[in-house]
Amino acid sequence: MTEVTGAAGFVFPERSHRSTDKAFTWDEVKAIMDKEIKRRAEYVTQIILAMRERFGDEAYDVAAKAIYQIGYRKGQARQELVKAQGQPNNLESLAELVAHPMAQLYLGTSAEVQPGEMRVCETYCPLPVYWKSMGLPDTENLRFCRIFDQVDKGMVEGYNGSFEAELGGAEQLATKGFCHMTVRQRQPEG
Repeated sequence: MTEVTGAAGFVFPERSHRSTDKAFTWDEVKAIMDKEIKRRAEYVTQIILAMRERFGDEAYDVAAKAIYQIGYRKGQARQELVKAQGQPNNLESLAELVAHPMAQLYLGTSAEVQPGEMRVCETYCPLPVYWKSMGLPDTENLRFCRIFDQVDKGMVEGYNGSFEAELGGAEQLATKGFCHMTVRQRQPEG
């Protein structure tokens, strides 16, 4: 067994000893992914609600900015990877990163690049279902979708600083059955 030593001197196994020869159905894999995504959303949602209870509505803005920064750092890391491979960090390469095979399979993600813009659609997301099951009213469900969508906005803008992301979010998911984002080149200010 290979081990990794952490900064504090703890020794962690490099890999889990759990393995299986079982082949999983898509429904089983989707259920596993849904459960993990909902669990993580539960943690973040409960922290945001507790912050709101203590500090007021400003907690929503703080959470959105923090989630944006997570996405931004992710986008910068992807930018470095693409550049190291000798590719430009343009809309076409971003489309390949956003609509990768797992995202296509799980979220129904598609990305269409046209001159000067990219449209991304997702036809599935477990988060609004989770928030609804928590008893959040539609207005709060929508608010949390907008907060969590900031990770995508940050990722796009971290990937290429000349891009801006316009988020469609839960409004589109509820009314049209998909969530969308449009990415465009920033217009020069002036």
